Amino acid sequence: MSNQSKFILIILAALICTACNAPVPPLAEAATLTATAIVMATSTLTSVPTKTATMQPPTPTDTATPLPSPTLTPTPQAELRQLTTGGCCAQPFFSADSHQVLFIDKPNEDAPTGIYGVEVAQPQPNPTLVSEMIGFYNHDRSLVATIEGADLLRLTRVATGENWTMNTKGNWPKFSPDGKLVLWTARDEEGPYDQRAGDVWVANLDGSQARQLFTTYGGGFGDWLADSQRFLLVSKPKPNVIEVTLSVYDITKNSQIDLFTERQLRQVKLSTGGSWVVFYAMFAADQTRSGLWLLSTDGQNQHQLAVPHFGAYQWQDDDTLLYLPMRAAGETSMQLWAIDAATARLTPLTDPQQLPFVVANGDWKVSPDGRHVAFVNSADNNIWLIDLP
Repeated sequence: MSNQSKFILIILAALICTACNAPVPPLAEAATLTATAIVMATSTLTSVPTKTATMQPPTPTDTATPLPSPTLTPTPQAELRQLTTGGCCAQPFFSADSHQVLFIDKPNEDAPTGIYGVEVAQPQPNPTLVSEMIGFYNHDRSLVATIEGADLLRLTRVATGENWTMNTKGNWPKFSPDGKLVLWTARDEEGPYDQRAGDVWVANLDGSQARQLFTTYGGGFGDWLADSQRFLLVSKPKPNVIEVTLSVYDITKNSQIDLFTERQLRQVKLSTGGSWVVFYAMFAADQTRSGLWLLSTDGQNQHQLAVPHFGAYQWQDDDTLLYLPMRAAGETSMQLWAIDAATARLTPLTDPQQLPFVVANGDWKVSPDGRHVAFVNSADNNIWLIDLP
């Protein structure tokens, strides 16, 4: 099957999902989190001794001045709002300015298939068509890539319509933050996935100066760091090696800094500013190493987080990770938590008693400005919004 056919099938599958109003089965069971802040299990950070201040007696005055009464500031609370109706839609994401929640849809037989949007500030009754161009966009949605034929990638500037092709052997690109480079992996299509060879390439945005960086097995590149010179890499040097290594690769130096090695690393996600990376280590020979880890990308700090069982996570900003654990048996609502990357401290953002919600099929997204979470509600299959405190 060609890559173009695969892409069409993916789009059709997404559209079918949007029309589905069937109830979503409850998520798997997990241990219960409490509202007490949880701190990291292990950490390489060292504590700094606290200095004790010497208190001096106050200088007496002739007339005592009464102190003003303290003003209590209420703790901000998260708020829940419905954005769409009629079981619409799946896989929401945000516009680059965080002003719209976007999704792929075909509202009716006469409407075109495309990207539709709902305003975050004042949601309109009916979503509006934003673009009929469906493809792989860069971070600010100024460029879109589509597959053309078996090997070519067509890049288009959204504002002007200017477009050109690049030969990536039909593989999707990863745009650098500065919009000047394109990264892709040409991978073998046969054999066990963890043994397949993948050639990692980089080129200028116009396709010039394309060069192969290296060959890896059973892994591949992750997100670019903010400097557009380094990116995350999960790889192993030979197909028969069991363990994979998480690294930061520098294309200007053709060198890498290894951060972590284990049998399986899943859901590797870079913080918005590139300072931290989070992942699940699985099936470790030493079971104490299995679990959720936070590492600084300079290789100086790492925490193994004391969170129970499995959960989903996304970055709110460069220093804060949002964590959404599965419900325990008997629980009717999920709860959203914030994890401070530097201290590994866990703080609840929602109260299940005051703001009950259940995300369908792990379908949720954090806005670029970190102020909102869009998700598909399992109760009605509509898109809802959590306004974060």
